[in-house]
Amino acid sequence: MAQEVNHYIATGKDRSKTISGQYGDLSGICLFEDGKFMLYGYATMVFGSYVFEKDYLLFYPDQLPQFQLYACHNPTLGDEVSVNFRGFEEGKAFVQFGDDSMQPVFNDGANCFDFPYIYEQSHPMPQLKFTVQNEGFDAGSAYQTFHHQNDQRFNDFIAINNKPQRARANFGAYLYLTEDKKLAISLSNYGGRKGFLRETPVDPTQKRWLEILTMKKEYESAGSIELTAIFSNAEYNISYPDLAEYNFDKATNQYISKSAEDNDQERDQGDRYLRQYTKQPLVPKQGKFDSKTAATASLFFASCNKPDESYNHIKRRKEITK
Repeated sequence: MAQEVNHYIATGKDRSKTISGQYGDLSGICLFEDGKFMLYGYATMVFGSYVFEKDYLLFYPDQLPQFQLYACHNPTLGDEVSVNFRGFEEGKAFVQFGDDSMQPVFNDGANCFDFPYIYEQSHPMPQLKFTVQNEGFDAGSAYQTFHHQNDQRFNDFIAINNKPQRARANFGAYLYLTEDKKLAISLSNYGGRKGFLRETPVDPTQKRWLEILTMKKEYESAGSIELTAIFSNAEYNISYPDLAEYNFDKATNQYISKSAEDNDQERDQGDRYLRQYTKQPLVPKQGKFDSKTAATASLFFASCNKPDESYNHIKRRKEITK
């Protein structure tokens, strides 16, 4: 016989304060007094807001845009152009450089990935077009195209395809009291039926809770889940630097750590030499896309069964016609 669950229903104008706190230990959810929450766990940290609905709570995670493009002027490349691809490993995605043909980013059944994935060409790129499959949890298999007109003649790009995440799907929950009268929460997406036990009621002086509030403050200070700029080293490892610890070098258009040495042998690794990539405008277009019209060969090839044929870096030279 199933055990009856003793739902806990918070009431009054301070009900968000009453239920606030950390539920769970290494994974779980934090409820804040202002109606916000933080879902956390292994490789997961999702913020959002929640509302009361009768004896349930409804959660609405902040959503990432499906596609983002960042760019900068990189003097070291000269007339060459470099594009770093991130998040294209799963699903169907296609790319078109300038007037070239549309082609798949990866081969069918791609696996055994070797990052980073970089495309380079020896001449300027007037425009880029990306077509990705809209695979949201409540979406069909339609494609969406994102077009960027490179009027500012940027030559260094980072293209990010944000695949739908289970942790960012809306979910519900209910609070209940355990047999020993401790408050717990059962989520519809994580934690099973028993859910997560509230560690302790909120204590403003508790070190762990202060750390959680600091993370929340840092997230909110960014102003938006979609950053207007990101920082990366030459190997396309993204960093979030404190610019007060850097000097800006106008000649190379990069931020150089004050602790960096002139003879630094690992300047392409780590966060000592960074460039700022700014978010680029995109023109989205929803509609039908026939993948059969794209080129057969993929931009990159990744296969566990064919490691000798796999490649993650491609350079193209401009064809000279007589």
